[in-house]
Amino acid sequence: MSDDYKIQSAYEGGECQVKYATPASTKFEFPKPNHNITFHNAEGHEVGTLDFNGPGLAFEGVAEMSAIVFMDWVSKKFQARLQEEYDRGFAAGKAAK
Repeated sequence: MSDDYKIQSAYEGGECQVKYATPASTKFEFPKPNHNITFHNAEGHEVGTLDFNGPGLAFEGVAEMSAIVFMDWVSKKFQARLQEEYDRGFAAGKAAK
């Protein structure tokens, strides 16, 4: 086979070599977790956000509406917990008879 038909790789030979810089150091940063609490009204619209990501607590939004949404949520959770404990105590009392 003659040299006329010899296939040469694009990476062979000095003129085809691409020079690149080697970094002195590499730094990886993981994304910070989002510790926000977002409040939505009954229609699903965002009405406020408590932001815990900075050096202090920050709030942005409609404070009155956010407070109503938050207190409704706490009230429902508290009532469900009370009912759960009542049911557990009622069942235990009934079993003891």
